[in-house]
Order: sequence, then structure tokens, then C-alpha cells
Amino acid sequence: MPLRKTERKGLKVRINTIITGEPAEWLEDWKRRGLVTSYTDAVIQALRAFNEKIADQDLKLVQLKNMKNVEQEW
Repeated sequence: MPLRKTERKGLKVRINTIITGEPAEWLEDWKRRGLVTSYTDAVIQALRAFNEKIADQDLKLVQLKNMKNVEQEW
């Protein structure tokens, strides 16, 4: 069941994990280069970027469905 906007404001999720390998190297590099201020910042930025990518994919899917519907009407 989706949360209402007012319920989302106070929502908190704790992520307790160890990152290894290539993703850990990315984090170290981003921090060294000043692209992120902390690992928490990096995770939040990555989640935002992933969310934007998913939103773009969803939009393209809706556009494709609309185009198919228009074609069927012809």
C-alpha cells in the first residue's frame, strides 16, 4: 500500500551493509575527488540517480503504450 505524502516525510530507512569490490572503489574515488562528502551522501546520490533512471524508463513505457494505442485506433 503506497504511503501518503504526509506519511513519507518522517519515513526513515537504516542501511547497514559492507560494500566491497568495484562499488567500494567507486565510493573511494568519488570521495577522493570531492564528488561526495560521505558514504551516506554517495548512497543518497546514487539512489536519486537510480530513481531518475527508473522514472525515465517508466515515462518511455507509458509513451510506447500510448503510441501502440494510437496505432490500434487507426
